[in-house]
Amino acid sequence: MTTLRIALALGLALTGASSFAQSDSSCLVAGRLSDTGKWAPRMAGVQLLSQDGKAITGSDKQSLANVKQVRVTAPALLAKCDGDAQLAQGPDAPGAKGPVPALSAGTTLAVESVSYPKMRRGGELVELKVNAPAERVTMLTR
Repeated sequence: MTTLRIALALGLALTGASSFAQSDSSCLVAGRLSDTGKWAPRMAGVQLLSQDGKAITGSDKQSLANVKQVRVTAPALLAKCDGDAQLAQGPDAPGAKGPVPALSAGTTLAVESVSYPKMRRGGELVELKVNAPAERVTMLTR
C-alpha cells in the first residue's frame, strides 16, 4: 500500500512538472535590481550569457538586454510569467510549503525575453522567460 502511495505521489509530481514545462510562460528569476540598478541580490545558481556564451556581469538594463541564454548551476524555481502581477504572500500563497517546479542544475536554455516586474518596496525583479523542457523540470519542496 505504501509503495502504491509513493508511486502515485511521484506520478502526480511528474505530471505536474511535465504540464508546467509544456506551458509557454515559464520564467525564472535571475535576481533583483535595487532602485539604483545594482544587483540586490543576484541568484547564485543562475548565470546570464550572451548569444556567444560569454557571461554577462553588468546589472544595467542595456547589459541585461544582451541576455540570450541562461545556465543553471543549482536548482532554480520556475514560475508563470506574471509580469507586473502582485506577488502572493503568506501561508496561503500558491506553492507555499509545498512542491514547486524548478529547473534542474546543469541546464542551459535559450532566453526568449527579459522583463522587469516592479517590486512593491522598490526595485525590480529580473525575470527570464524560457521554454523549459519537461525532462529538465523537477519538483522541489520549499
